[in-house]
Amino acid sequence: MATGWIRARAPATIANLGPGFDVFALAIRGLADEVAVRPAEHDSLRVQGVDAADIPSTFSGNTAGIVIEALRAATGITQSLEVRVTKGIPSGRGLGSSAASCAAAALAFLRAFPKSRDLGIAGVLRTAVEGEAAVSGRHYDNLAAALLGGFVTLGSSEPVLVSRIPVNPRIALAIAIPRFVLRTADMRGILPSVVPLRDGVSNVGHAAILALALARGDSALAGRCLEDRFAEPVRAPSLPGYAEARSASQRAAAPGFALCGSGSSVFAFAPDRTVAGDLAEAMCDGFRSAGQAASPFVTSVDNRVPIAGLFPALGRRFYVLGGRGPAVGALGRPSRISPIEA
Repeated sequence: MATGWIRARAPATIANLGPGFDVFALAIRGLADEVAVRPAEHDSLRVQGVDAADIPSTFSGNTAGIVIEALRAATGITQSLEVRVTKGIPSGRGLGSSAASCAAAALAFLRAFPKSRDLGIAGVLRTAVEGEAAVSGRHYDNLAAALLGGFVTLGSSEPVLVSRIPVNPRIALAIAIPRFVLRTADMRGILPSVVPLRDGVSNVGHAAILALALARGDSALAGRCLEDRFAEPVRAPSLPGYAEARSASQRAAAPGFALCGSGSSVFAFAPDRTVAGDLAEAMCDGFRSAGQAASPFVTSVDNRVPIAGLFPALGRRFYVLGGRGPAVGALGRPSRISPIEA
C-alpha cells in the first residue's frame, strides 16, 4: 500500500423505517464518519470528533479496528496500520454511528489493499459486520446502507441478499435528535421473540408500499406506511418525550412518524425541505415539552454509492447475492452483482 494516508467516508443511516425491522435502511446526507489508514510498525488507533470521549479508542475495542482485524484475517493481509477515526455522527441516537465507522474502515482497507476486493461485496459485508456485532448485534441493515447508499433491503444475511435502489430526491426527511443516548443492544434486548400474526401482516403490507413510495417520491404515502406494530410499541416507553414528539408531528400534519433505528432520534418524511424544517422543529418542541433537549436536522437520502469505484459497473439499482461461507477465513467467491431493471 501507499505510505501516506488513505481515507474513506461513510454516511449516517436510518434503519427499520417503521415496519422494516432489520430489513430496511436509508443513507442520509449531511452526517458522516471518516476513517484514515496508513502503514505503521504496530497497530494504533485514535478517535476524534463528535462524542469522541465516549467511544473506545483501543484498536481491538473500536469498531473500525475490529473491522480491519476481521478483513486482515479474511484476506491474509498482515500489514500493521495507524488508524484515525473522525466521528461526524453522534452515537446512541439511531443514526448508524457504529455502522458508519465500520463501513468507512472497510472502504479505507479496500482502497489500501486492492487484493481485499476479491472478497466481493457480500464478503465485505459479512466481514465488516463483525464491528457491528461487537457493539449492537449482528445486523446488516445500517452497514449495508452505509456501504451501498440509497435505500437498501436485506433479504437474508446467510447467504447475503441485499438490494439497493435510489430514492426519489423529492423526498425530504425531518429529524429530531435528542441529547439522551440509547444503546442499540439494550433496545434490541427488550424486543419480543414472537409477533402476533395480524401485526406481522400489517408490517409486511406497510413495508411493501413504503418501498414503492420511496422509489416514486411520494412522501405522503411513505409517511402513512411508517406504522410499526413490532418494535416501536415496545421501545417507545423507554424514550422520554417520544409521545410528545409524536403528538407534535401529528399536529404539524406529518403523514407519519417513526424512530430512527432503535432511537433516540425520530423522523418523518416531507415533500420538501421547508416542510421538513417545520416538522423537525415541531418534533423538537415535543421533546422539549417533556424536559428533553433536542436539535432539528433536515436532510435527504444520500443516493451516492460509497463502494462504487472499488467494484466495477454497479450502477444505481442492483442487488448483491453472496454464497454461504464463513465471515472470516480464506478468500471467498466474488459476490454476484446484478442490475435491477427500472
